[in-house]
Amino acid sequence: MDTIAAIATNPLFSAGISIIRISGDNAESVIDKIFSCSADPQERKPNVMYLGTVKGKNFSEKAFCVFYKAPKSYTGEDVAEIHCHGGRGVTTAVLNLILENGARLAEAGEFTKRAFLNGKMSLSEAEGVAEMINAETEGQVKNAYRLMSGELNTLLEKIYSDLTYCAALSEAKMDYPEETEDEDIGACKQIIAKALSKVRDLLKSSANRKILQNGADIAIIGIPNAGKSSFLNAVCKEDRAIVTALAGTTRDVVKESVEVGGIKLNFLDTAGIRESGDEIEKIGIERSRKAAANADVVIFITDATVESEKEEEIAKLTEGRPTVRVCNKTDEEKYPKEGIRICAKTGENVDKVLEEVLKKVKSDEIKTNGVITVERHISALRECEKHLADCLDGYETKTPDLIAVDLYQARKALGKIGGKDVPEETVNEIFSRFCVGK
Repeated sequence: MDTIAAIATNPLFSAGISIIRISGDNAESVIDKIFSCSADPQERKPNVMYLGTVKGKNFSEKAFCVFYKAPKSYTGEDVAEIHCHGGRGVTTAVLNLILENGARLAEAGEFTKRAFLNGKMSLSEAEGVAEMINAETEGQVKNAYRLMSGELNTLLEKIYSDLTYCAALSEAKMDYPEETEDEDIGACKQIIAKALSKVRDLLKSSANRKILQNGADIAIIGIPNAGKSSFLNAVCKEDRAIVTALAGTTRDVVKESVEVGGIKLNFLDTAGIRESGDEIEKIGIERSRKAAANADVVIFITDATVESEKEEEIAKLTEGRPTVRVCNKTDEEKYPKEGIRICAKTGENVDKVLEEVLKKVKSDEIKTNGVITVERHISALRECEKHLADCLDGYETKTPDLIAVDLYQARKALGKIGGKDVPEETVNEIFSRFCVGK
């Protein structure tokens, strides 16, 4: 295959260090043309970083170089890396020098694609690399690491192996019916049922992918001047919403995203709900109602300094919704109310509200058990689920050939996730989403 090269670090920003990666049969010879150090090329050892000089026609650069011998490298091919100063000018100059001496510019995701084609990782692990690159929160990082490190692939390989065993027994039953033990065939039903349960557990986790990827929407509702905007400011630890003594200050939904406990939370500060003749405020109030209806969690803030029948009307908006009830302004309390007691103005007990919100969005479950986030995986798991359910439906009365067909289709669906029998266009499309240097 061609020898390819690209900047592996972010090429858009200057940094302390830039890395240019080279992969292919000629990686070492390209390095020998442009890099010199105290060690003779024949004496250089793989996996050892050498300090030397990259020399072009019009520039020289002090840099480190390290070489990885196939197959013990990221791509499974000979790989070399130049670690140079991180300025965009010098990084581009070193890359151009490499391209002038026998390498071509890598395509998007080509290094990781070669790793997949050379058996260094499964397709799902490669997708985990992309998830890791794009991760913005701690929860996303942990979930991407599970995928990238092969946790999902290992689980699916075990299910695949168990189903292969059952398929082999079914086929043996067809060819040698007298010699096949009935109890072995019966045991297969339990194995298939267990596999179906595991697949369904994985699919169940995918219900949380929206929260992990885009964050949970948290609507803050209450009467005017209950302290909704003060609460948002306390969460953000800065003034993000206007706070005044005038009722009706917030006219529209104000959205601010904050990472809490590794999960992104999108707080929606809404207009105070009341009867109003102001046309603009009425629109804001209607948006407040919609935000409460569509949010993953509702924070209902009541005001401890006033009595209000409207609060009980607002409480009806939270029926059937995951809700955290909060009593604000406890430093001036006149009318004790149920809920977590806070003072949004000082930030007192706001952390307790956030803890309850995290419980409502099942953050511990998301971070501990992981989430299936890739739509391709979800589609394949649904396909596998269907065939396993079909297989178990009327299992005792089915002929071995019908069981074998269902098991074949179920295994085929599972195999797609790791990269077995995946069309080339699918592989190309997956890696086209990667950045050039990965």
